[in-house]
Amino acid sequence: MIKIDNVILFSRFLFSILKILIITFILILIIDFFFGQKILKKFDYFFSKSQFYERIIRVDHPVYHHTLRKNINYSNNVGFTGKYKLCSNNHGFKSKCGQLDGKNYAFAFIGDSFTEGTPIEYEDSFVGMFEKETGYKTANLGIVSYSPKIYLSKINFLLKEGFKFNHVVVFIDISDFYDDTNFYTINKNFIVSEKNSKKKNLKRKKFLRKNFPLTNFWMFVVKKYKFKDENVNKVENNGLPIFLDKVNLKGKWTYSKLDKIEGYDFGIEKGHKIMVDHMTQLYNILNKKGIKMSLAVYPWPHQLQHDLQNSLHVAIWKKFCDGKCENFINYFPIFFQDMNNSSYLQTYKKFYFKNDPHFNKKGHKVLAKELIEIFYKHE
Repeated sequence: MIKIDNVILFSRFLFSILKILIITFILILIIDFFFGQKILKKFDYFFSKSQFYERIIRVDHPVYHHTLRKNINYSNNVGFTGKYKLCSNNHGFKSKCGQLDGKNYAFAFIGDSFTEGTPIEYEDSFVGMFEKETGYKTANLGIVSYSPKIYLSKINFLLKEGFKFNHVVVFIDISDFYDDTNFYTINKNFIVSEKNSKKKNLKRKKFLRKNFPLTNFWMFVVKKYKFKDENVNKVENNGLPIFLDKVNLKGKWTYSKLDKIEGYDFGIEKGHKIMVDHMTQLYNILNKKGIKMSLAVYPWPHQLQHDLQNSLHVAIWKKFCDGKCENFINYFPIFFQDMNNSSYLQTYKKFYFKNDPHFNKKGHKVLAKELIEIFYKHE
């Protein structure tokens, strides 16, 4: 009898604890729903010193999918070789820290993470070096995981918002093919969304991110902490870099002998037709407003190792630029020449981050030097 009573008491105790936890959780969600944004804002300076601030500063955009938050000053951003500052201006463009701009720019650069300049500071990126050397008012519109659909959507949106650019330079990345055709869709109003959004429950996820921001942030912290020790920096005995599987997948289409690659939604010919169509729409919008357009291409380490200097990537965008672009800027010969004068590994180690396709500071200097030569010294 005593044992039964003990079991009953223990069960009641557990039930009481469970009830307290449920009530506490509901109260936290209620507080988060009404005051979450204010709490995050109140402690923004504290969060900016953490290693998890990126969850707060990379935000959804209702038209062009995602962007940086305005007026960021993130001094503790973790890169491949240490910490670096990530700042944005009052428009949400990566910039020098504390920069406030109007809406008139001489140059606007747009691309993905290579153009944003991850993971280095603005002053060390090719856009930052170009602005400093030339003195031209410059906007960095590039953000991680952008692609032609977003280039079209974002620039069209900004022009309608009263932004003025004399010259737009598009840096087409190797990964643009995969991201543009596998990940994004765009409607007739140039609104970009993710493919298979219903299957991914994106509507529900965005609702939760928007209405329970504090809970969403701490869930990100837990997830990030859980996987922070994932080791992607191992190097094989032969010294060759090891890239993530997704990176290898995104980089292989230029030298593939197959039109349809496993993991790609479209064949190479059809996928590039889609991209070219959207880039043509972007050109037409700019041309009607008298805005010059230039386009740049550059190799990943994958292209140096497996591809040719006259890559399919180069050929497609060179053809696109005929009669449209003010300049077609081809960086493939510069990096291939360096490789031919040394070796693949030496060139890779000189210009790229370890086990990653992104350019390091020396790589960005190469890009900036060419831009300055074309747009400044020749004018």
